[in-house]
Amino acid sequence: MNVRTFLRQCGLTEDHFDLVAGAIPEAYAALRSISDTTPMFRGFVPGYQSLSYLRNIAVQHALQIRAGNSDLFFTKTALNAAGNHTFLQLHVGQVVLTAHYCGARGSRGVRKAVSRGELNQRNRDLFASEKSAPDADLVSKAAYAQILHAGLSDPVLSAIRIPNRDQLTDSLIAFSLPIVKPSATKVEEVRDRIAETIKTKVKVAAHSELKSHGHG
Repeated sequence: MNVRTFLRQCGLTEDHFDLVAGAIPEAYAALRSISDTTPMFRGFVPGYQSLSYLRNIAVQHALQIRAGNSDLFFTKTALNAAGNHTFLQLHVGQVVLTAHYCGARGSRGVRKAVSRGELNQRNRDLFASEKSAPDADLVSKAAYAQILHAGLSDPVLSAIRIPNRDQLTDSLIAFSLPIVKPSATKVEEVRDRIAETIKTKVKVAAHSELKSHGHG
């Protein structure tokens, strides 16, 4: 069985897949527009390198905007196991999806959804056969799925996978999403949201820097 068939049996439809597929190129185009007009990203090496991190932020923004304009997904923000990083979750019934950036060519390993310690604790009571089973259950129509994307100026990979319970391997065949041309209106909306996020993060960082030097 492949991921697409599995998720359809869990309640997702082509409309859900289309929403996810559309968000990824919108996010890349929006971030490209910002970086092309921002000296910090265009001509400053540390700024340019930070785009790798911002690509996944951009995709999450686009997903949240699209989900908010529809009734297909319920969204929430969650903390990672270490409590130092927030990320977007998309919910459809008992199915949870999260977005992951896989590098320029799609070769980067996906960040684990749980910490190594938590993973070891979780796997301690699993038989070997269970560790290599998909992190999903058709009876309860529950699954943990990952939205994968990769690229630089434009996406070269757009897919959905369901990892096995060990979070390291796959048994189900990943579902490749079409990479469609984004509309200018959608790109502008995502771009404005990303720009506001960057502005907020810069203000927070500046305030923290001032406090560390005893000026606040």
